Amino acid sequence: MLLAALGMVLLAFLLGPYVLHGLRFPLGPDAPVYLWWTRLAEHDGLSAAQRPGVPALALVLQGLGLRPTAVLAALECVLAVSVGTGAAALVRGLAPRPRAGWLLAGLLTGTFAVHLAAGYLANLAFSALFLAAAVALAGQDRRRTAGAALLLAAAGFAHPLFFPLGALILVIQAALAWRADRAESVRTLGATIGAGALLGAGLLALQAGPGPLAVDTSRDGFLRRAGLTDVLRSAYLDRFVHRWARYVEWASVPLAVAGLRDARGFAGRFLRAWGLTFLGGVAFSLATGRFPADRFITFGYVVPILAAIGLVRLWRALERRRALALIATAALTLAMVAGAWIAWDRQSPFLSEVEVERATTAAAYASATAPGTTLVFTVNGPGTTLGFLATRAANVIRASMPPDRIRDVVVLVPPPTSKATTERVKLAQLTRDDVRAAERAGNGRAVTFVLAPFDRVDRPPSTIPVSEGVFVSAPTFRPRPIADPLLPTSPWGIALAAVVVLAALSAVGSGWAGLVAGERAASLALAPAVGAGATILLAIAFERAGLPLEGHVGPVTVLVVALASGHLVRWILERRARANPAK
Repeated sequence: MLLAALGMVLLAFLLGPYVLHGLRFPLGPDAPVYLWWTRLAEHDGLSAAQRPGVPALALVLQGLGLRPTAVLAALECVLAVSVGTGAAALVRGLAPRPRAGWLLAGLLTGTFAVHLAAGYLANLAFSALFLAAAVALAGQDRRRTAGAALLLAAAGFAHPLFFPLGALILVIQAALAWRADRAESVRTLGATIGAGALLGAGLLALQAGPGPLAVDTSRDGFLRRAGLTDVLRSAYLDRFVHRWARYVEWASVPLAVAGLRDARGFAGRFLRAWGLTFLGGVAFSLATGRFPADRFITFGYVVPILAAIGLVRLWRALERRRALALIATAALTLAMVAGAWIAWDRQSPFLSEVEVERATTAAAYASATAPGTTLVFTVNGPGTTLGFLATRAANVIRASMPPDRIRDVVVLVPPPTSKATTERVKLAQLTRDDVRAAERAGNGRAVTFVLAPFDRVDRPPSTIPVSEGVFVSAPTFRPRPIADPLLPTSPWGIALAAVVVLAALSAVGSGWAGLVAGERAASLALAPAVGAGATILLAIAFERAGLPLEGHVGPVTVLVVALASGHLVRWILERRARANPAK
């Protein structure tokens, strides 16, 4: 009951900005990316998704009759809840009593998850599945080790680039356990190797079919492609310096250090391994500029988990002065939760109704052109740096396009008319090259669009207005209605979708979670994450076998098989255990 209450509190916390501010699209800069990734995967197959886990999960959930915008917003909330309950299950295995320890771990970790819930769905899904796998590995039987391997593989499908980081944490944990518990080291390494083999086989199977669309989805990607490494490193450092105050982890570090003394056994070694990787990743990123340091920080759930254990230790130290203990622990908890709320409440959708409406109008004209026609959208604005605007515009436009025309979209930044930065000049050159390459690859024809939200500077003489804020070159054709336009969702529609998604994933994961969690409370805590993992694995397997994930038949089949198979396998294993009690 306490775990269920924790989940509901976290869900209400995460839905707060949507309801309070009337938001109708998912939050965060990467939300438009996942929208068009999912729509493209629905048309071309999961081979077209760079990170297939979240698109596969979103397509299955859309089969329940939910809009894509509602599904992604719901996943931001539900996966963050799963991170919190997974952390609670991990600490509960460390010390079931007092309850305050694992409840605080769930609360602090679940609220800290807002930093990845802000659009970084692949990282968030990886985190939820990684924590669930850790809880499974805490068991001492083959069944739970096999379950951990499957969860780690599902995490790898969610974010293949993060899988090596997770594997490194587990390898360090196995090394720390080598003297104290060699069997634990063998289980951990076996699960990691098994997950890597399954992930490799799955990614190899996903090579069949149309490949991912190689475009810049962020300013970082553009800077990397342009070879502007100095600018990219400066952006990483600037982001770290200006955002460090958002991550209340820094206030939690003293508590986390204190919590290390009470972190023993498997969970203690796992958290120490994670902490070492966390510190090493941040230091390496700041020293080399190869990666954004704040990405390691947002994945550093080890700090709020240990901070919760540190709070319990602080309470015990002040226990004789009960009033002081209550004030100190409550104030520190409130500060950490309030910091997460401030960061979450300041988030906003990176696409607006006006932008989507005008992009949808352009999509109606685009759908009337011959297949392969290059769809050129100009992006311009005041200032000398347009990298962020250009990539954001491209994501919003692709998300609003019919799925069969997403690959035809190209963004063009006109050359500067006055002195400009190297980044601005390079952006104009690269986008011009992109347009030429697209025209060569297509049928040689192109249509130019100007959408006022993304370009209020240029009005090419070859374009004429066809709607407010929408200009099209030579529109000698009539627009065609789009069968499945991108539509916003009401705030309460998003809240309802979150409840539906949480219930669906918990139901799907209920049987499997009973196999990997070890006991009833942990099973409930892990059910949403395990349900997400089972859905991802089966969706990819069924889709590769030829079952499409569009419509309702394929998605419902995946959910029913995932739910039924978990309970069937659990029933078979429990029956065997009763028949052979000695084993």
